[in-house]
Amino acid sequence: MSAPENPRRADPLGGDLKGRAVIVRYGEISLKGRNRSQFEQKLQTDLAWFLRAHGHAQAAIEAERGRIYIRGSEDTPDLKMVLGVHSYSPALEIERDYGRLQEAVAAFFPAIRGCRDFRVSCQRIAKDFSPDSMGVERELGTLIEQKTGTPVRLKEPAFELHVEIGHRHIYLFSEKRRGFGGFPAGSSGRLVSLLSGGIDSPVATFLMMKRGVLPVLLHFEVSAGETAKVRRLRDRLQEFAAGSELKLVVIPREELFQGKLAGLYNTRLEPYVCVMCKYLMHKQAVALARDEGALGVITGDNLAQVASQTLKNLYASRAAAELPVYSPLIGFEKNEIIGLAREIGTYEISIAAAAGCTPPRDPKTGVDRQRLLKILRETGLS
Repeated sequence: MSAPENPRRADPLGGDLKGRAVIVRYGEISLKGRNRSQFEQKLQTDLAWFLRAHGHAQAAIEAERGRIYIRGSEDTPDLKMVLGVHSYSPALEIERDYGRLQEAVAAFFPAIRGCRDFRVSCQRIAKDFSPDSMGVERELGTLIEQKTGTPVRLKEPAFELHVEIGHRHIYLFSEKRRGFGGFPAGSSGRLVSLLSGGIDSPVATFLMMKRGVLPVLLHFEVSAGETAKVRRLRDRLQEFAAGSELKLVVIPREELFQGKLAGLYNTRLEPYVCVMCKYLMHKQAVALARDEGALGVITGDNLAQVASQTLKNLYASRAAAELPVYSPLIGFEKNEIIGLAREIGTYEISIAAAAGCTPPRDPKTGVDRQRLLKILRETGLS
């Protein structure tokens, strides 16, 4: 998986702003019913914020039947950072006229001449246009082959010219740049996210942000170095929030244990420390969620990855979870999580060295919930 793209990547259409547009496509938003327009408007607002924040001037942003069009931008911004964007393309926008379309393809002749072969792919969003999609592909393909000398190849061509016929304009483009999809930032509500300086929890937080969640970040401080990493992770996740502030709450871990943590080591309770810690984290997260108007908790839990994440220990540690717990990584393999961390730009931050917690010797992997609650009462931590 690749790192985020350079927002100033060269535009294949060159520097002329006349007729320039960026086609923005969204995925699941199109499946919404009566509230679809609210999601579309939120995505337009987020796009406008992103363009302003990153210094991209634009003439207009308009929605039209399953597409959003950005017109007049000097180059193609890296819209991958805007959640809700499924894909986007720098395009040439022309009037809905077949003769004009036949003239406009000349803008792509230089690129096609330098390729082994090409094909034309047409999509008619507006079905009232003539000729039909196959007719456009066949006639334009013949024209381009005659003018450039480059042969047509329908399967895996070196260059693909896309023609999209809309209700008011025709668009020509040669690439689709991938976005993360999902829903616009904050469109689904708020959750509290248990955020450490490791690899998993930032990725879990991002995946829920991609579903429209605006997270309140909760970190339990073990060292100043670890907390510094978490602040950098917050700043990176902030870039996907379309201007909404990601609040970070930091609580010393000793405060979580009411100053009793050190006294648990080298005792019969040491093997239970990890599960006790998770229980207390959930308890604190629920309290914060109620204060923040959040409706649940996000964790980076991954089934059986470490001792505290066995089925029994997850069940026991969530005894204090009075709100829903969302663990989007629960069934992922570690290499999948690392791939996502690299793609969203959190991996290098997460692997930076920093002092962490001291794990107990021989941690319990199958703690009974009632046994855990009894220990918590015994230690005064319930």
